[in-house]
Amino acid sequence: MLFFISWVYVIKFDLTSYSLFVVLSVFYIVLSIITIILQNEGISTRLVLTYFLFVFYAVAVTLLSGGNLIEVLGFVLNYSVIFFAVEAIHDKEYFRRYTYIYVLGLLAAAVVRIVSFSVPAIDSFIQSMTVVNTVRTLSMISTRFTGLDLDPNYFSLQILIAMSCLLVLFNVNGKKEKKSIVLIIILAGFGILTYSKMFIITLMALILMTFIVFFKNNVKTAIKFSSFIVVICGTVLFFFYEKLFEIYWIRFFGAGISTDAITTGRVSSWGMFASEILQSTKIFILGAGFGTTFSKVKMAHTMYLSTPYYLGLCGVVLALLYLLSLYKVLNNNVGIIEKTSFPLLSVNAIPLYIMLIANIGLDSFVMDYFPYHILLLMFALTMHKSQEIRMNGR
Repeated sequence: MLFFISWVYVIKFDLTSYSLFVVLSVFYIVLSIITIILQNEGISTRLVLTYFLFVFYAVAVTLLSGGNLIEVLGFVLNYSVIFFAVEAIHDKEYFRRYTYIYVLGLLAAAVVRIVSFSVPAIDSFIQSMTVVNTVRTLSMISTRFTGLDLDPNYFSLQILIAMSCLLVLFNVNGKKEKKSIVLIIILAGFGILTYSKMFIITLMALILMTFIVFFKNNVKTAIKFSSFIVVICGTVLFFFYEKLFEIYWIRFFGAGISTDAITTGRVSSWGMFASEILQSTKIFILGAGFGTTFSKVKMAHTMYLSTPYYLGLCGVVLALLYLLSLYKVLNNNVGIIEKTSFPLLSVNAIPLYIMLIANIGLDSFVMDYFPYHILLLMFALTMHKSQEIRMNGR
């Protein structure tokens, strides 16, 4: 499933329109339930309680609001998968496996899309399943690279999550995995080809946070990192400066310098969703549910408004309680029992920060792969705590 996250919106069955990802998810859940029953495994009572409260609430609010049952069940399905995934994790080494499989899926999707440009039948199929975005400059029209995702911005978000998780692997246990750096560079190249403003802004934040963390831990490492970034950026600009400068200048300032122009109309969407939430006590407290009329015609383009819009204040609280329960079980499963401080200035916290920053302008909360990103982020934080406990033990 981690491999096919990047393929979720392309591989679908003709008769049902359900994606391969849905089938894999249902199969995984059924297999997990059978395994738990046969092996008589115990499950955290708190986790089960918060899970059922969250699921019941999301479905109930949607039905009471006249929303789409299929849509909310799809939402619940993905959060059910990470419930069983966390229960199955008993070794911190799983993080390495999960990250590399996720990255390979992203790269495979990117390669398939590149090859498809030369195969008209495949190209037309992918175009029918996704949205083609272009950038018009004075000299050319450039297609924004999307891999097999619906939108270049969300494809670039997946790339950023993968890059930050690879950065955690590079730093874990003091081992410097060279292949992680190679994969990060390749992914960054695909990210640049999305011509996404969000990608560039968040990538700069990623570089800055990495430098701060390295500087805090080891000045020499920070200097090496800075030198490496300068060399890579210098090489890219030397060969592609004119094309990239023109495209990104148009992307950032082509429509003017107003807040709505720079954010590609997001400020207007934020205002509309904020008004919908604040003008209705029901939506503010309980949420509007999934598949309701307003959400069908407009996206919030920010997770910080879409989440309270769909779930309301009560739903957000239940979602956070569920995620905290998952995180606690994950800690226990990899052998972390002691309480340690949250790693605010740690490489392991960078994936979390990247997700929070990128989703200021994106709405990945409603995307099928968001729960899997949460799983990877929680696991990255757990890796930090595993190192702390082991060092204290020594």
